[in-house]
Amino acid sequence: MDFILRFILVDIPEAFLLLTIALALFNHSVFEKWKAALSFAIIVSIPGELLSYLEVSYQPKVLLMYLVYVLFFLFLYRYNILKSVFMGMAAICAMILSESLVIMIYNSQQIYFEQMLSTTIQTITIRSFYLGNFALLALCLRISKFDITRLLPQNRYNRYLFLLVLVGSIEFLLILFLNTSFILRDNNTSSMIMYSLKSQMIIQILILALFIIIVILFRIYLNLTINRVEEETGTPYLSSIHDLMTAIRSIKHDCLNHYTAINGFLKKGYVDLAKEYVEQLLQETVSGEKKMDTSSQALENIKNPAVSSLLQSKMEVCSAERISLSMNITTVNQFSQIKTYDLIKVLGNLFDNAIRATSYELEENRFIRVEWGHSENEQYLMIENSGPTIPKDKLSAIFQSGYTTKKNGDGGLGLVIVKSVTDRYGGKIHVRSEDGVTRFRISFLAR
Repeated sequence: MDFILRFILVDIPEAFLLLTIALALFNHSVFEKWKAALSFAIIVSIPGELLSYLEVSYQPKVLLMYLVYVLFFLFLYRYNILKSVFMGMAAICAMILSESLVIMIYNSQQIYFEQMLSTTIQTITIRSFYLGNFALLALCLRISKFDITRLLPQNRYNRYLFLLVLVGSIEFLLILFLNTSFILRDNNTSSMIMYSLKSQMIIQILILALFIIIVILFRIYLNLTINRVEEETGTPYLSSIHDLMTAIRSIKHDCLNHYTAINGFLKKGYVDLAKEYVEQLLQETVSGEKKMDTSSQALENIKNPAVSSLLQSKMEVCSAERISLSMNITTVNQFSQIKTYDLIKVLGNLFDNAIRATSYELEENRFIRVEWGHSENEQYLMIENSGPTIPKDKLSAIFQSGYTTKKNGDGGLGLVIVKSVTDRYGGKIHVRSEDGVTRFRISFLAR
């Protein structure tokens, strides 16, 4: 009779409440599949009673019940392995914490296990308190609509870091659980917590296995981090090299045209025209070199090599496209709070848009002006260029996906990326376009 009452009034409610807690962690209601929940509670209670009947010691019993929970989450609820493992761990941790809380409270009053279950009233009180802890925790999770998936990182690299921390925490809890057995066994009978050599060996083997998993996860996370760093630092340089190659091809094409023109003058005996043509080229070259020297001096203030490389490549592109480029960089802190990869996105897209916009202008009207500085209140970057004026009614739409000024309709993502990065780091972006001049200004509060 006692067995039946304990099974109906304690074991089944315990399994049902632990299931409720595990589901509530993912904002699932236990009543969504109440038939499966009831089956779960009844079936899972059977191994628990069987292990108690066989007098299996506490630690192995907990581990076996953990496996039972995981298997039932896998096959009864059809959850994936990671979610099943996590939910099983949550249920077992809730059980251990509730048991520990009950023991600690009664031990603090100098009441130990033999006395705790000495009378029917105390037994009912303890079991009610034990189950009440589950009900309170489940209620809090459901009221708050807690969903642990909101806390889980979406990034692949951060997921491995999360798993690394999670496994490390589990191992720490096992070590703590192993050591607290020394204290609890002195104040309670061996039927509650039994610290035998067999159970000690099982726990230690599990701790060793978790340590191996930690090493493997750390190695994977380290390799992913190294690859990410290489990718993020290598991409800007590859982009710069591509721009430089484009500029070189453009310069080569222009030089071929000049050589052809000079050769034509000489073949027809127009020496004076050839001389005049060469002098014009020299004059343009000297003027361009002076502008390049001025811009190159501005690059000396750039501390980030990836940013410096990008700007150098854009200078060469501007030179090849006959765009007058002026740069005034007065700050030594070029948005250092922004990751290099994101900063390259901002600069690259703004420069590409400016270069493309100037292509609609006559060569003598093409210009790009860059100013990168700071004041007492802010750090700012301003890029101004000639080109078609953006209508005022379109200014609010340029940061929306799909908006583009290209005639073929391609693109439309560059400014979306710029706005996304700026917002992510708490910055502001302002656009002004009038009288054939468009200006983008990005600013961040000074730190």
